[in-house]
Amino acid sequence: MIKDLIRDGWGYHDTESERLADELEAANLDELQGDEPAQCLMLANHTIGEHLGDWARARRFAEAASKAGAGGSGNSKVGVHLAVARYMDDAPVAGQQAEIDALQAVDDPLGVYLSVKSSLARALAGSGRCADAGLVIRAANRLAAGLGESRASDRGMAVANNNLASELVESENLDENQRRLMLDCAEAAHTFWRRCGTWVNEERALYLLALVNNRTGDHARAMRYVNAALEVIAANGEEPVDEAFIRLAAATAHAGLSETESAAECLARADQLSATWTDQSLLDWYRSERGKVRIG
Repeated sequence: MIKDLIRDGWGYHDTESERLADELEAANLDELQGDEPAQCLMLANHTIGEHLGDWARARRFAEAASKAGAGGSGNSKVGVHLAVARYMDDAPVAGQQAEIDALQAVDDPLGVYLSVKSSLARALAGSGRCADAGLVIRAANRLAAGLGESRASDRGMAVANNNLASELVESENLDENQRRLMLDCAEAAHTFWRRCGTWVNEERALYLLALVNNRTGDHARAMRYVNAALEVIAANGEEPVDEAFIRLAAATAHAGLSETESAAECLARADQLSATWTDQSLLDWYRSERGKVRIG
């Protein structure tokens, strides 16, 4: 069933993109229900548009999926992804129409507008157009930041910026536009999480800021974010898993500052925190991140 394909497809969308694209196109779209049309379009845009670089094909699928199943036509979430597919296929007028339709389908059109812009920024970045992505997401961030706190859109903007920065920090090579976009998104994510999230969201946003600054080589700034994240944890309780990864970021920062002894101490503390973990996927992730730390 297509709901299983949507669930499982994220597991191989980046390594077997053509396979997943073929499977999505061959699936029975009339089975889509509830939020599945929007989830399907998100997966298709990312796989076909970004990974395969074929936005014309992604748009054809989006047009078909938006008309199929229950909850497709008139669904604002579907409209968001349809608008993105049209914009990315160089069809601005059609994209504008999909965006307007999505805005008219909800009571909070501004939230949908911001969702379109943040989704478009991600699609642009995923297609190698980071300068354009930066223009779009920065404008959306300025608008969202000026709306006041506790708006429903804050969480969406926090997630969008967080995801963009997290994807960029894992990129093999970064040009100047990508570096600037990564830093700006990490800072915006922190701003929005402080407005709408919990203390755990805040310390994780600070951890992301440490990661991106380590990536750009600003290890002193990364250490300031590490210390801020640890202070948030200490003031609110315990979060041993998060602390272990923060300690790894601290080790990288200390190593970059030629503080070898401090780096080794952070690694030892991280290893101590992870010693009791039993979740294999978590252990694998930890070992992968630990393997990136170079001391001396």
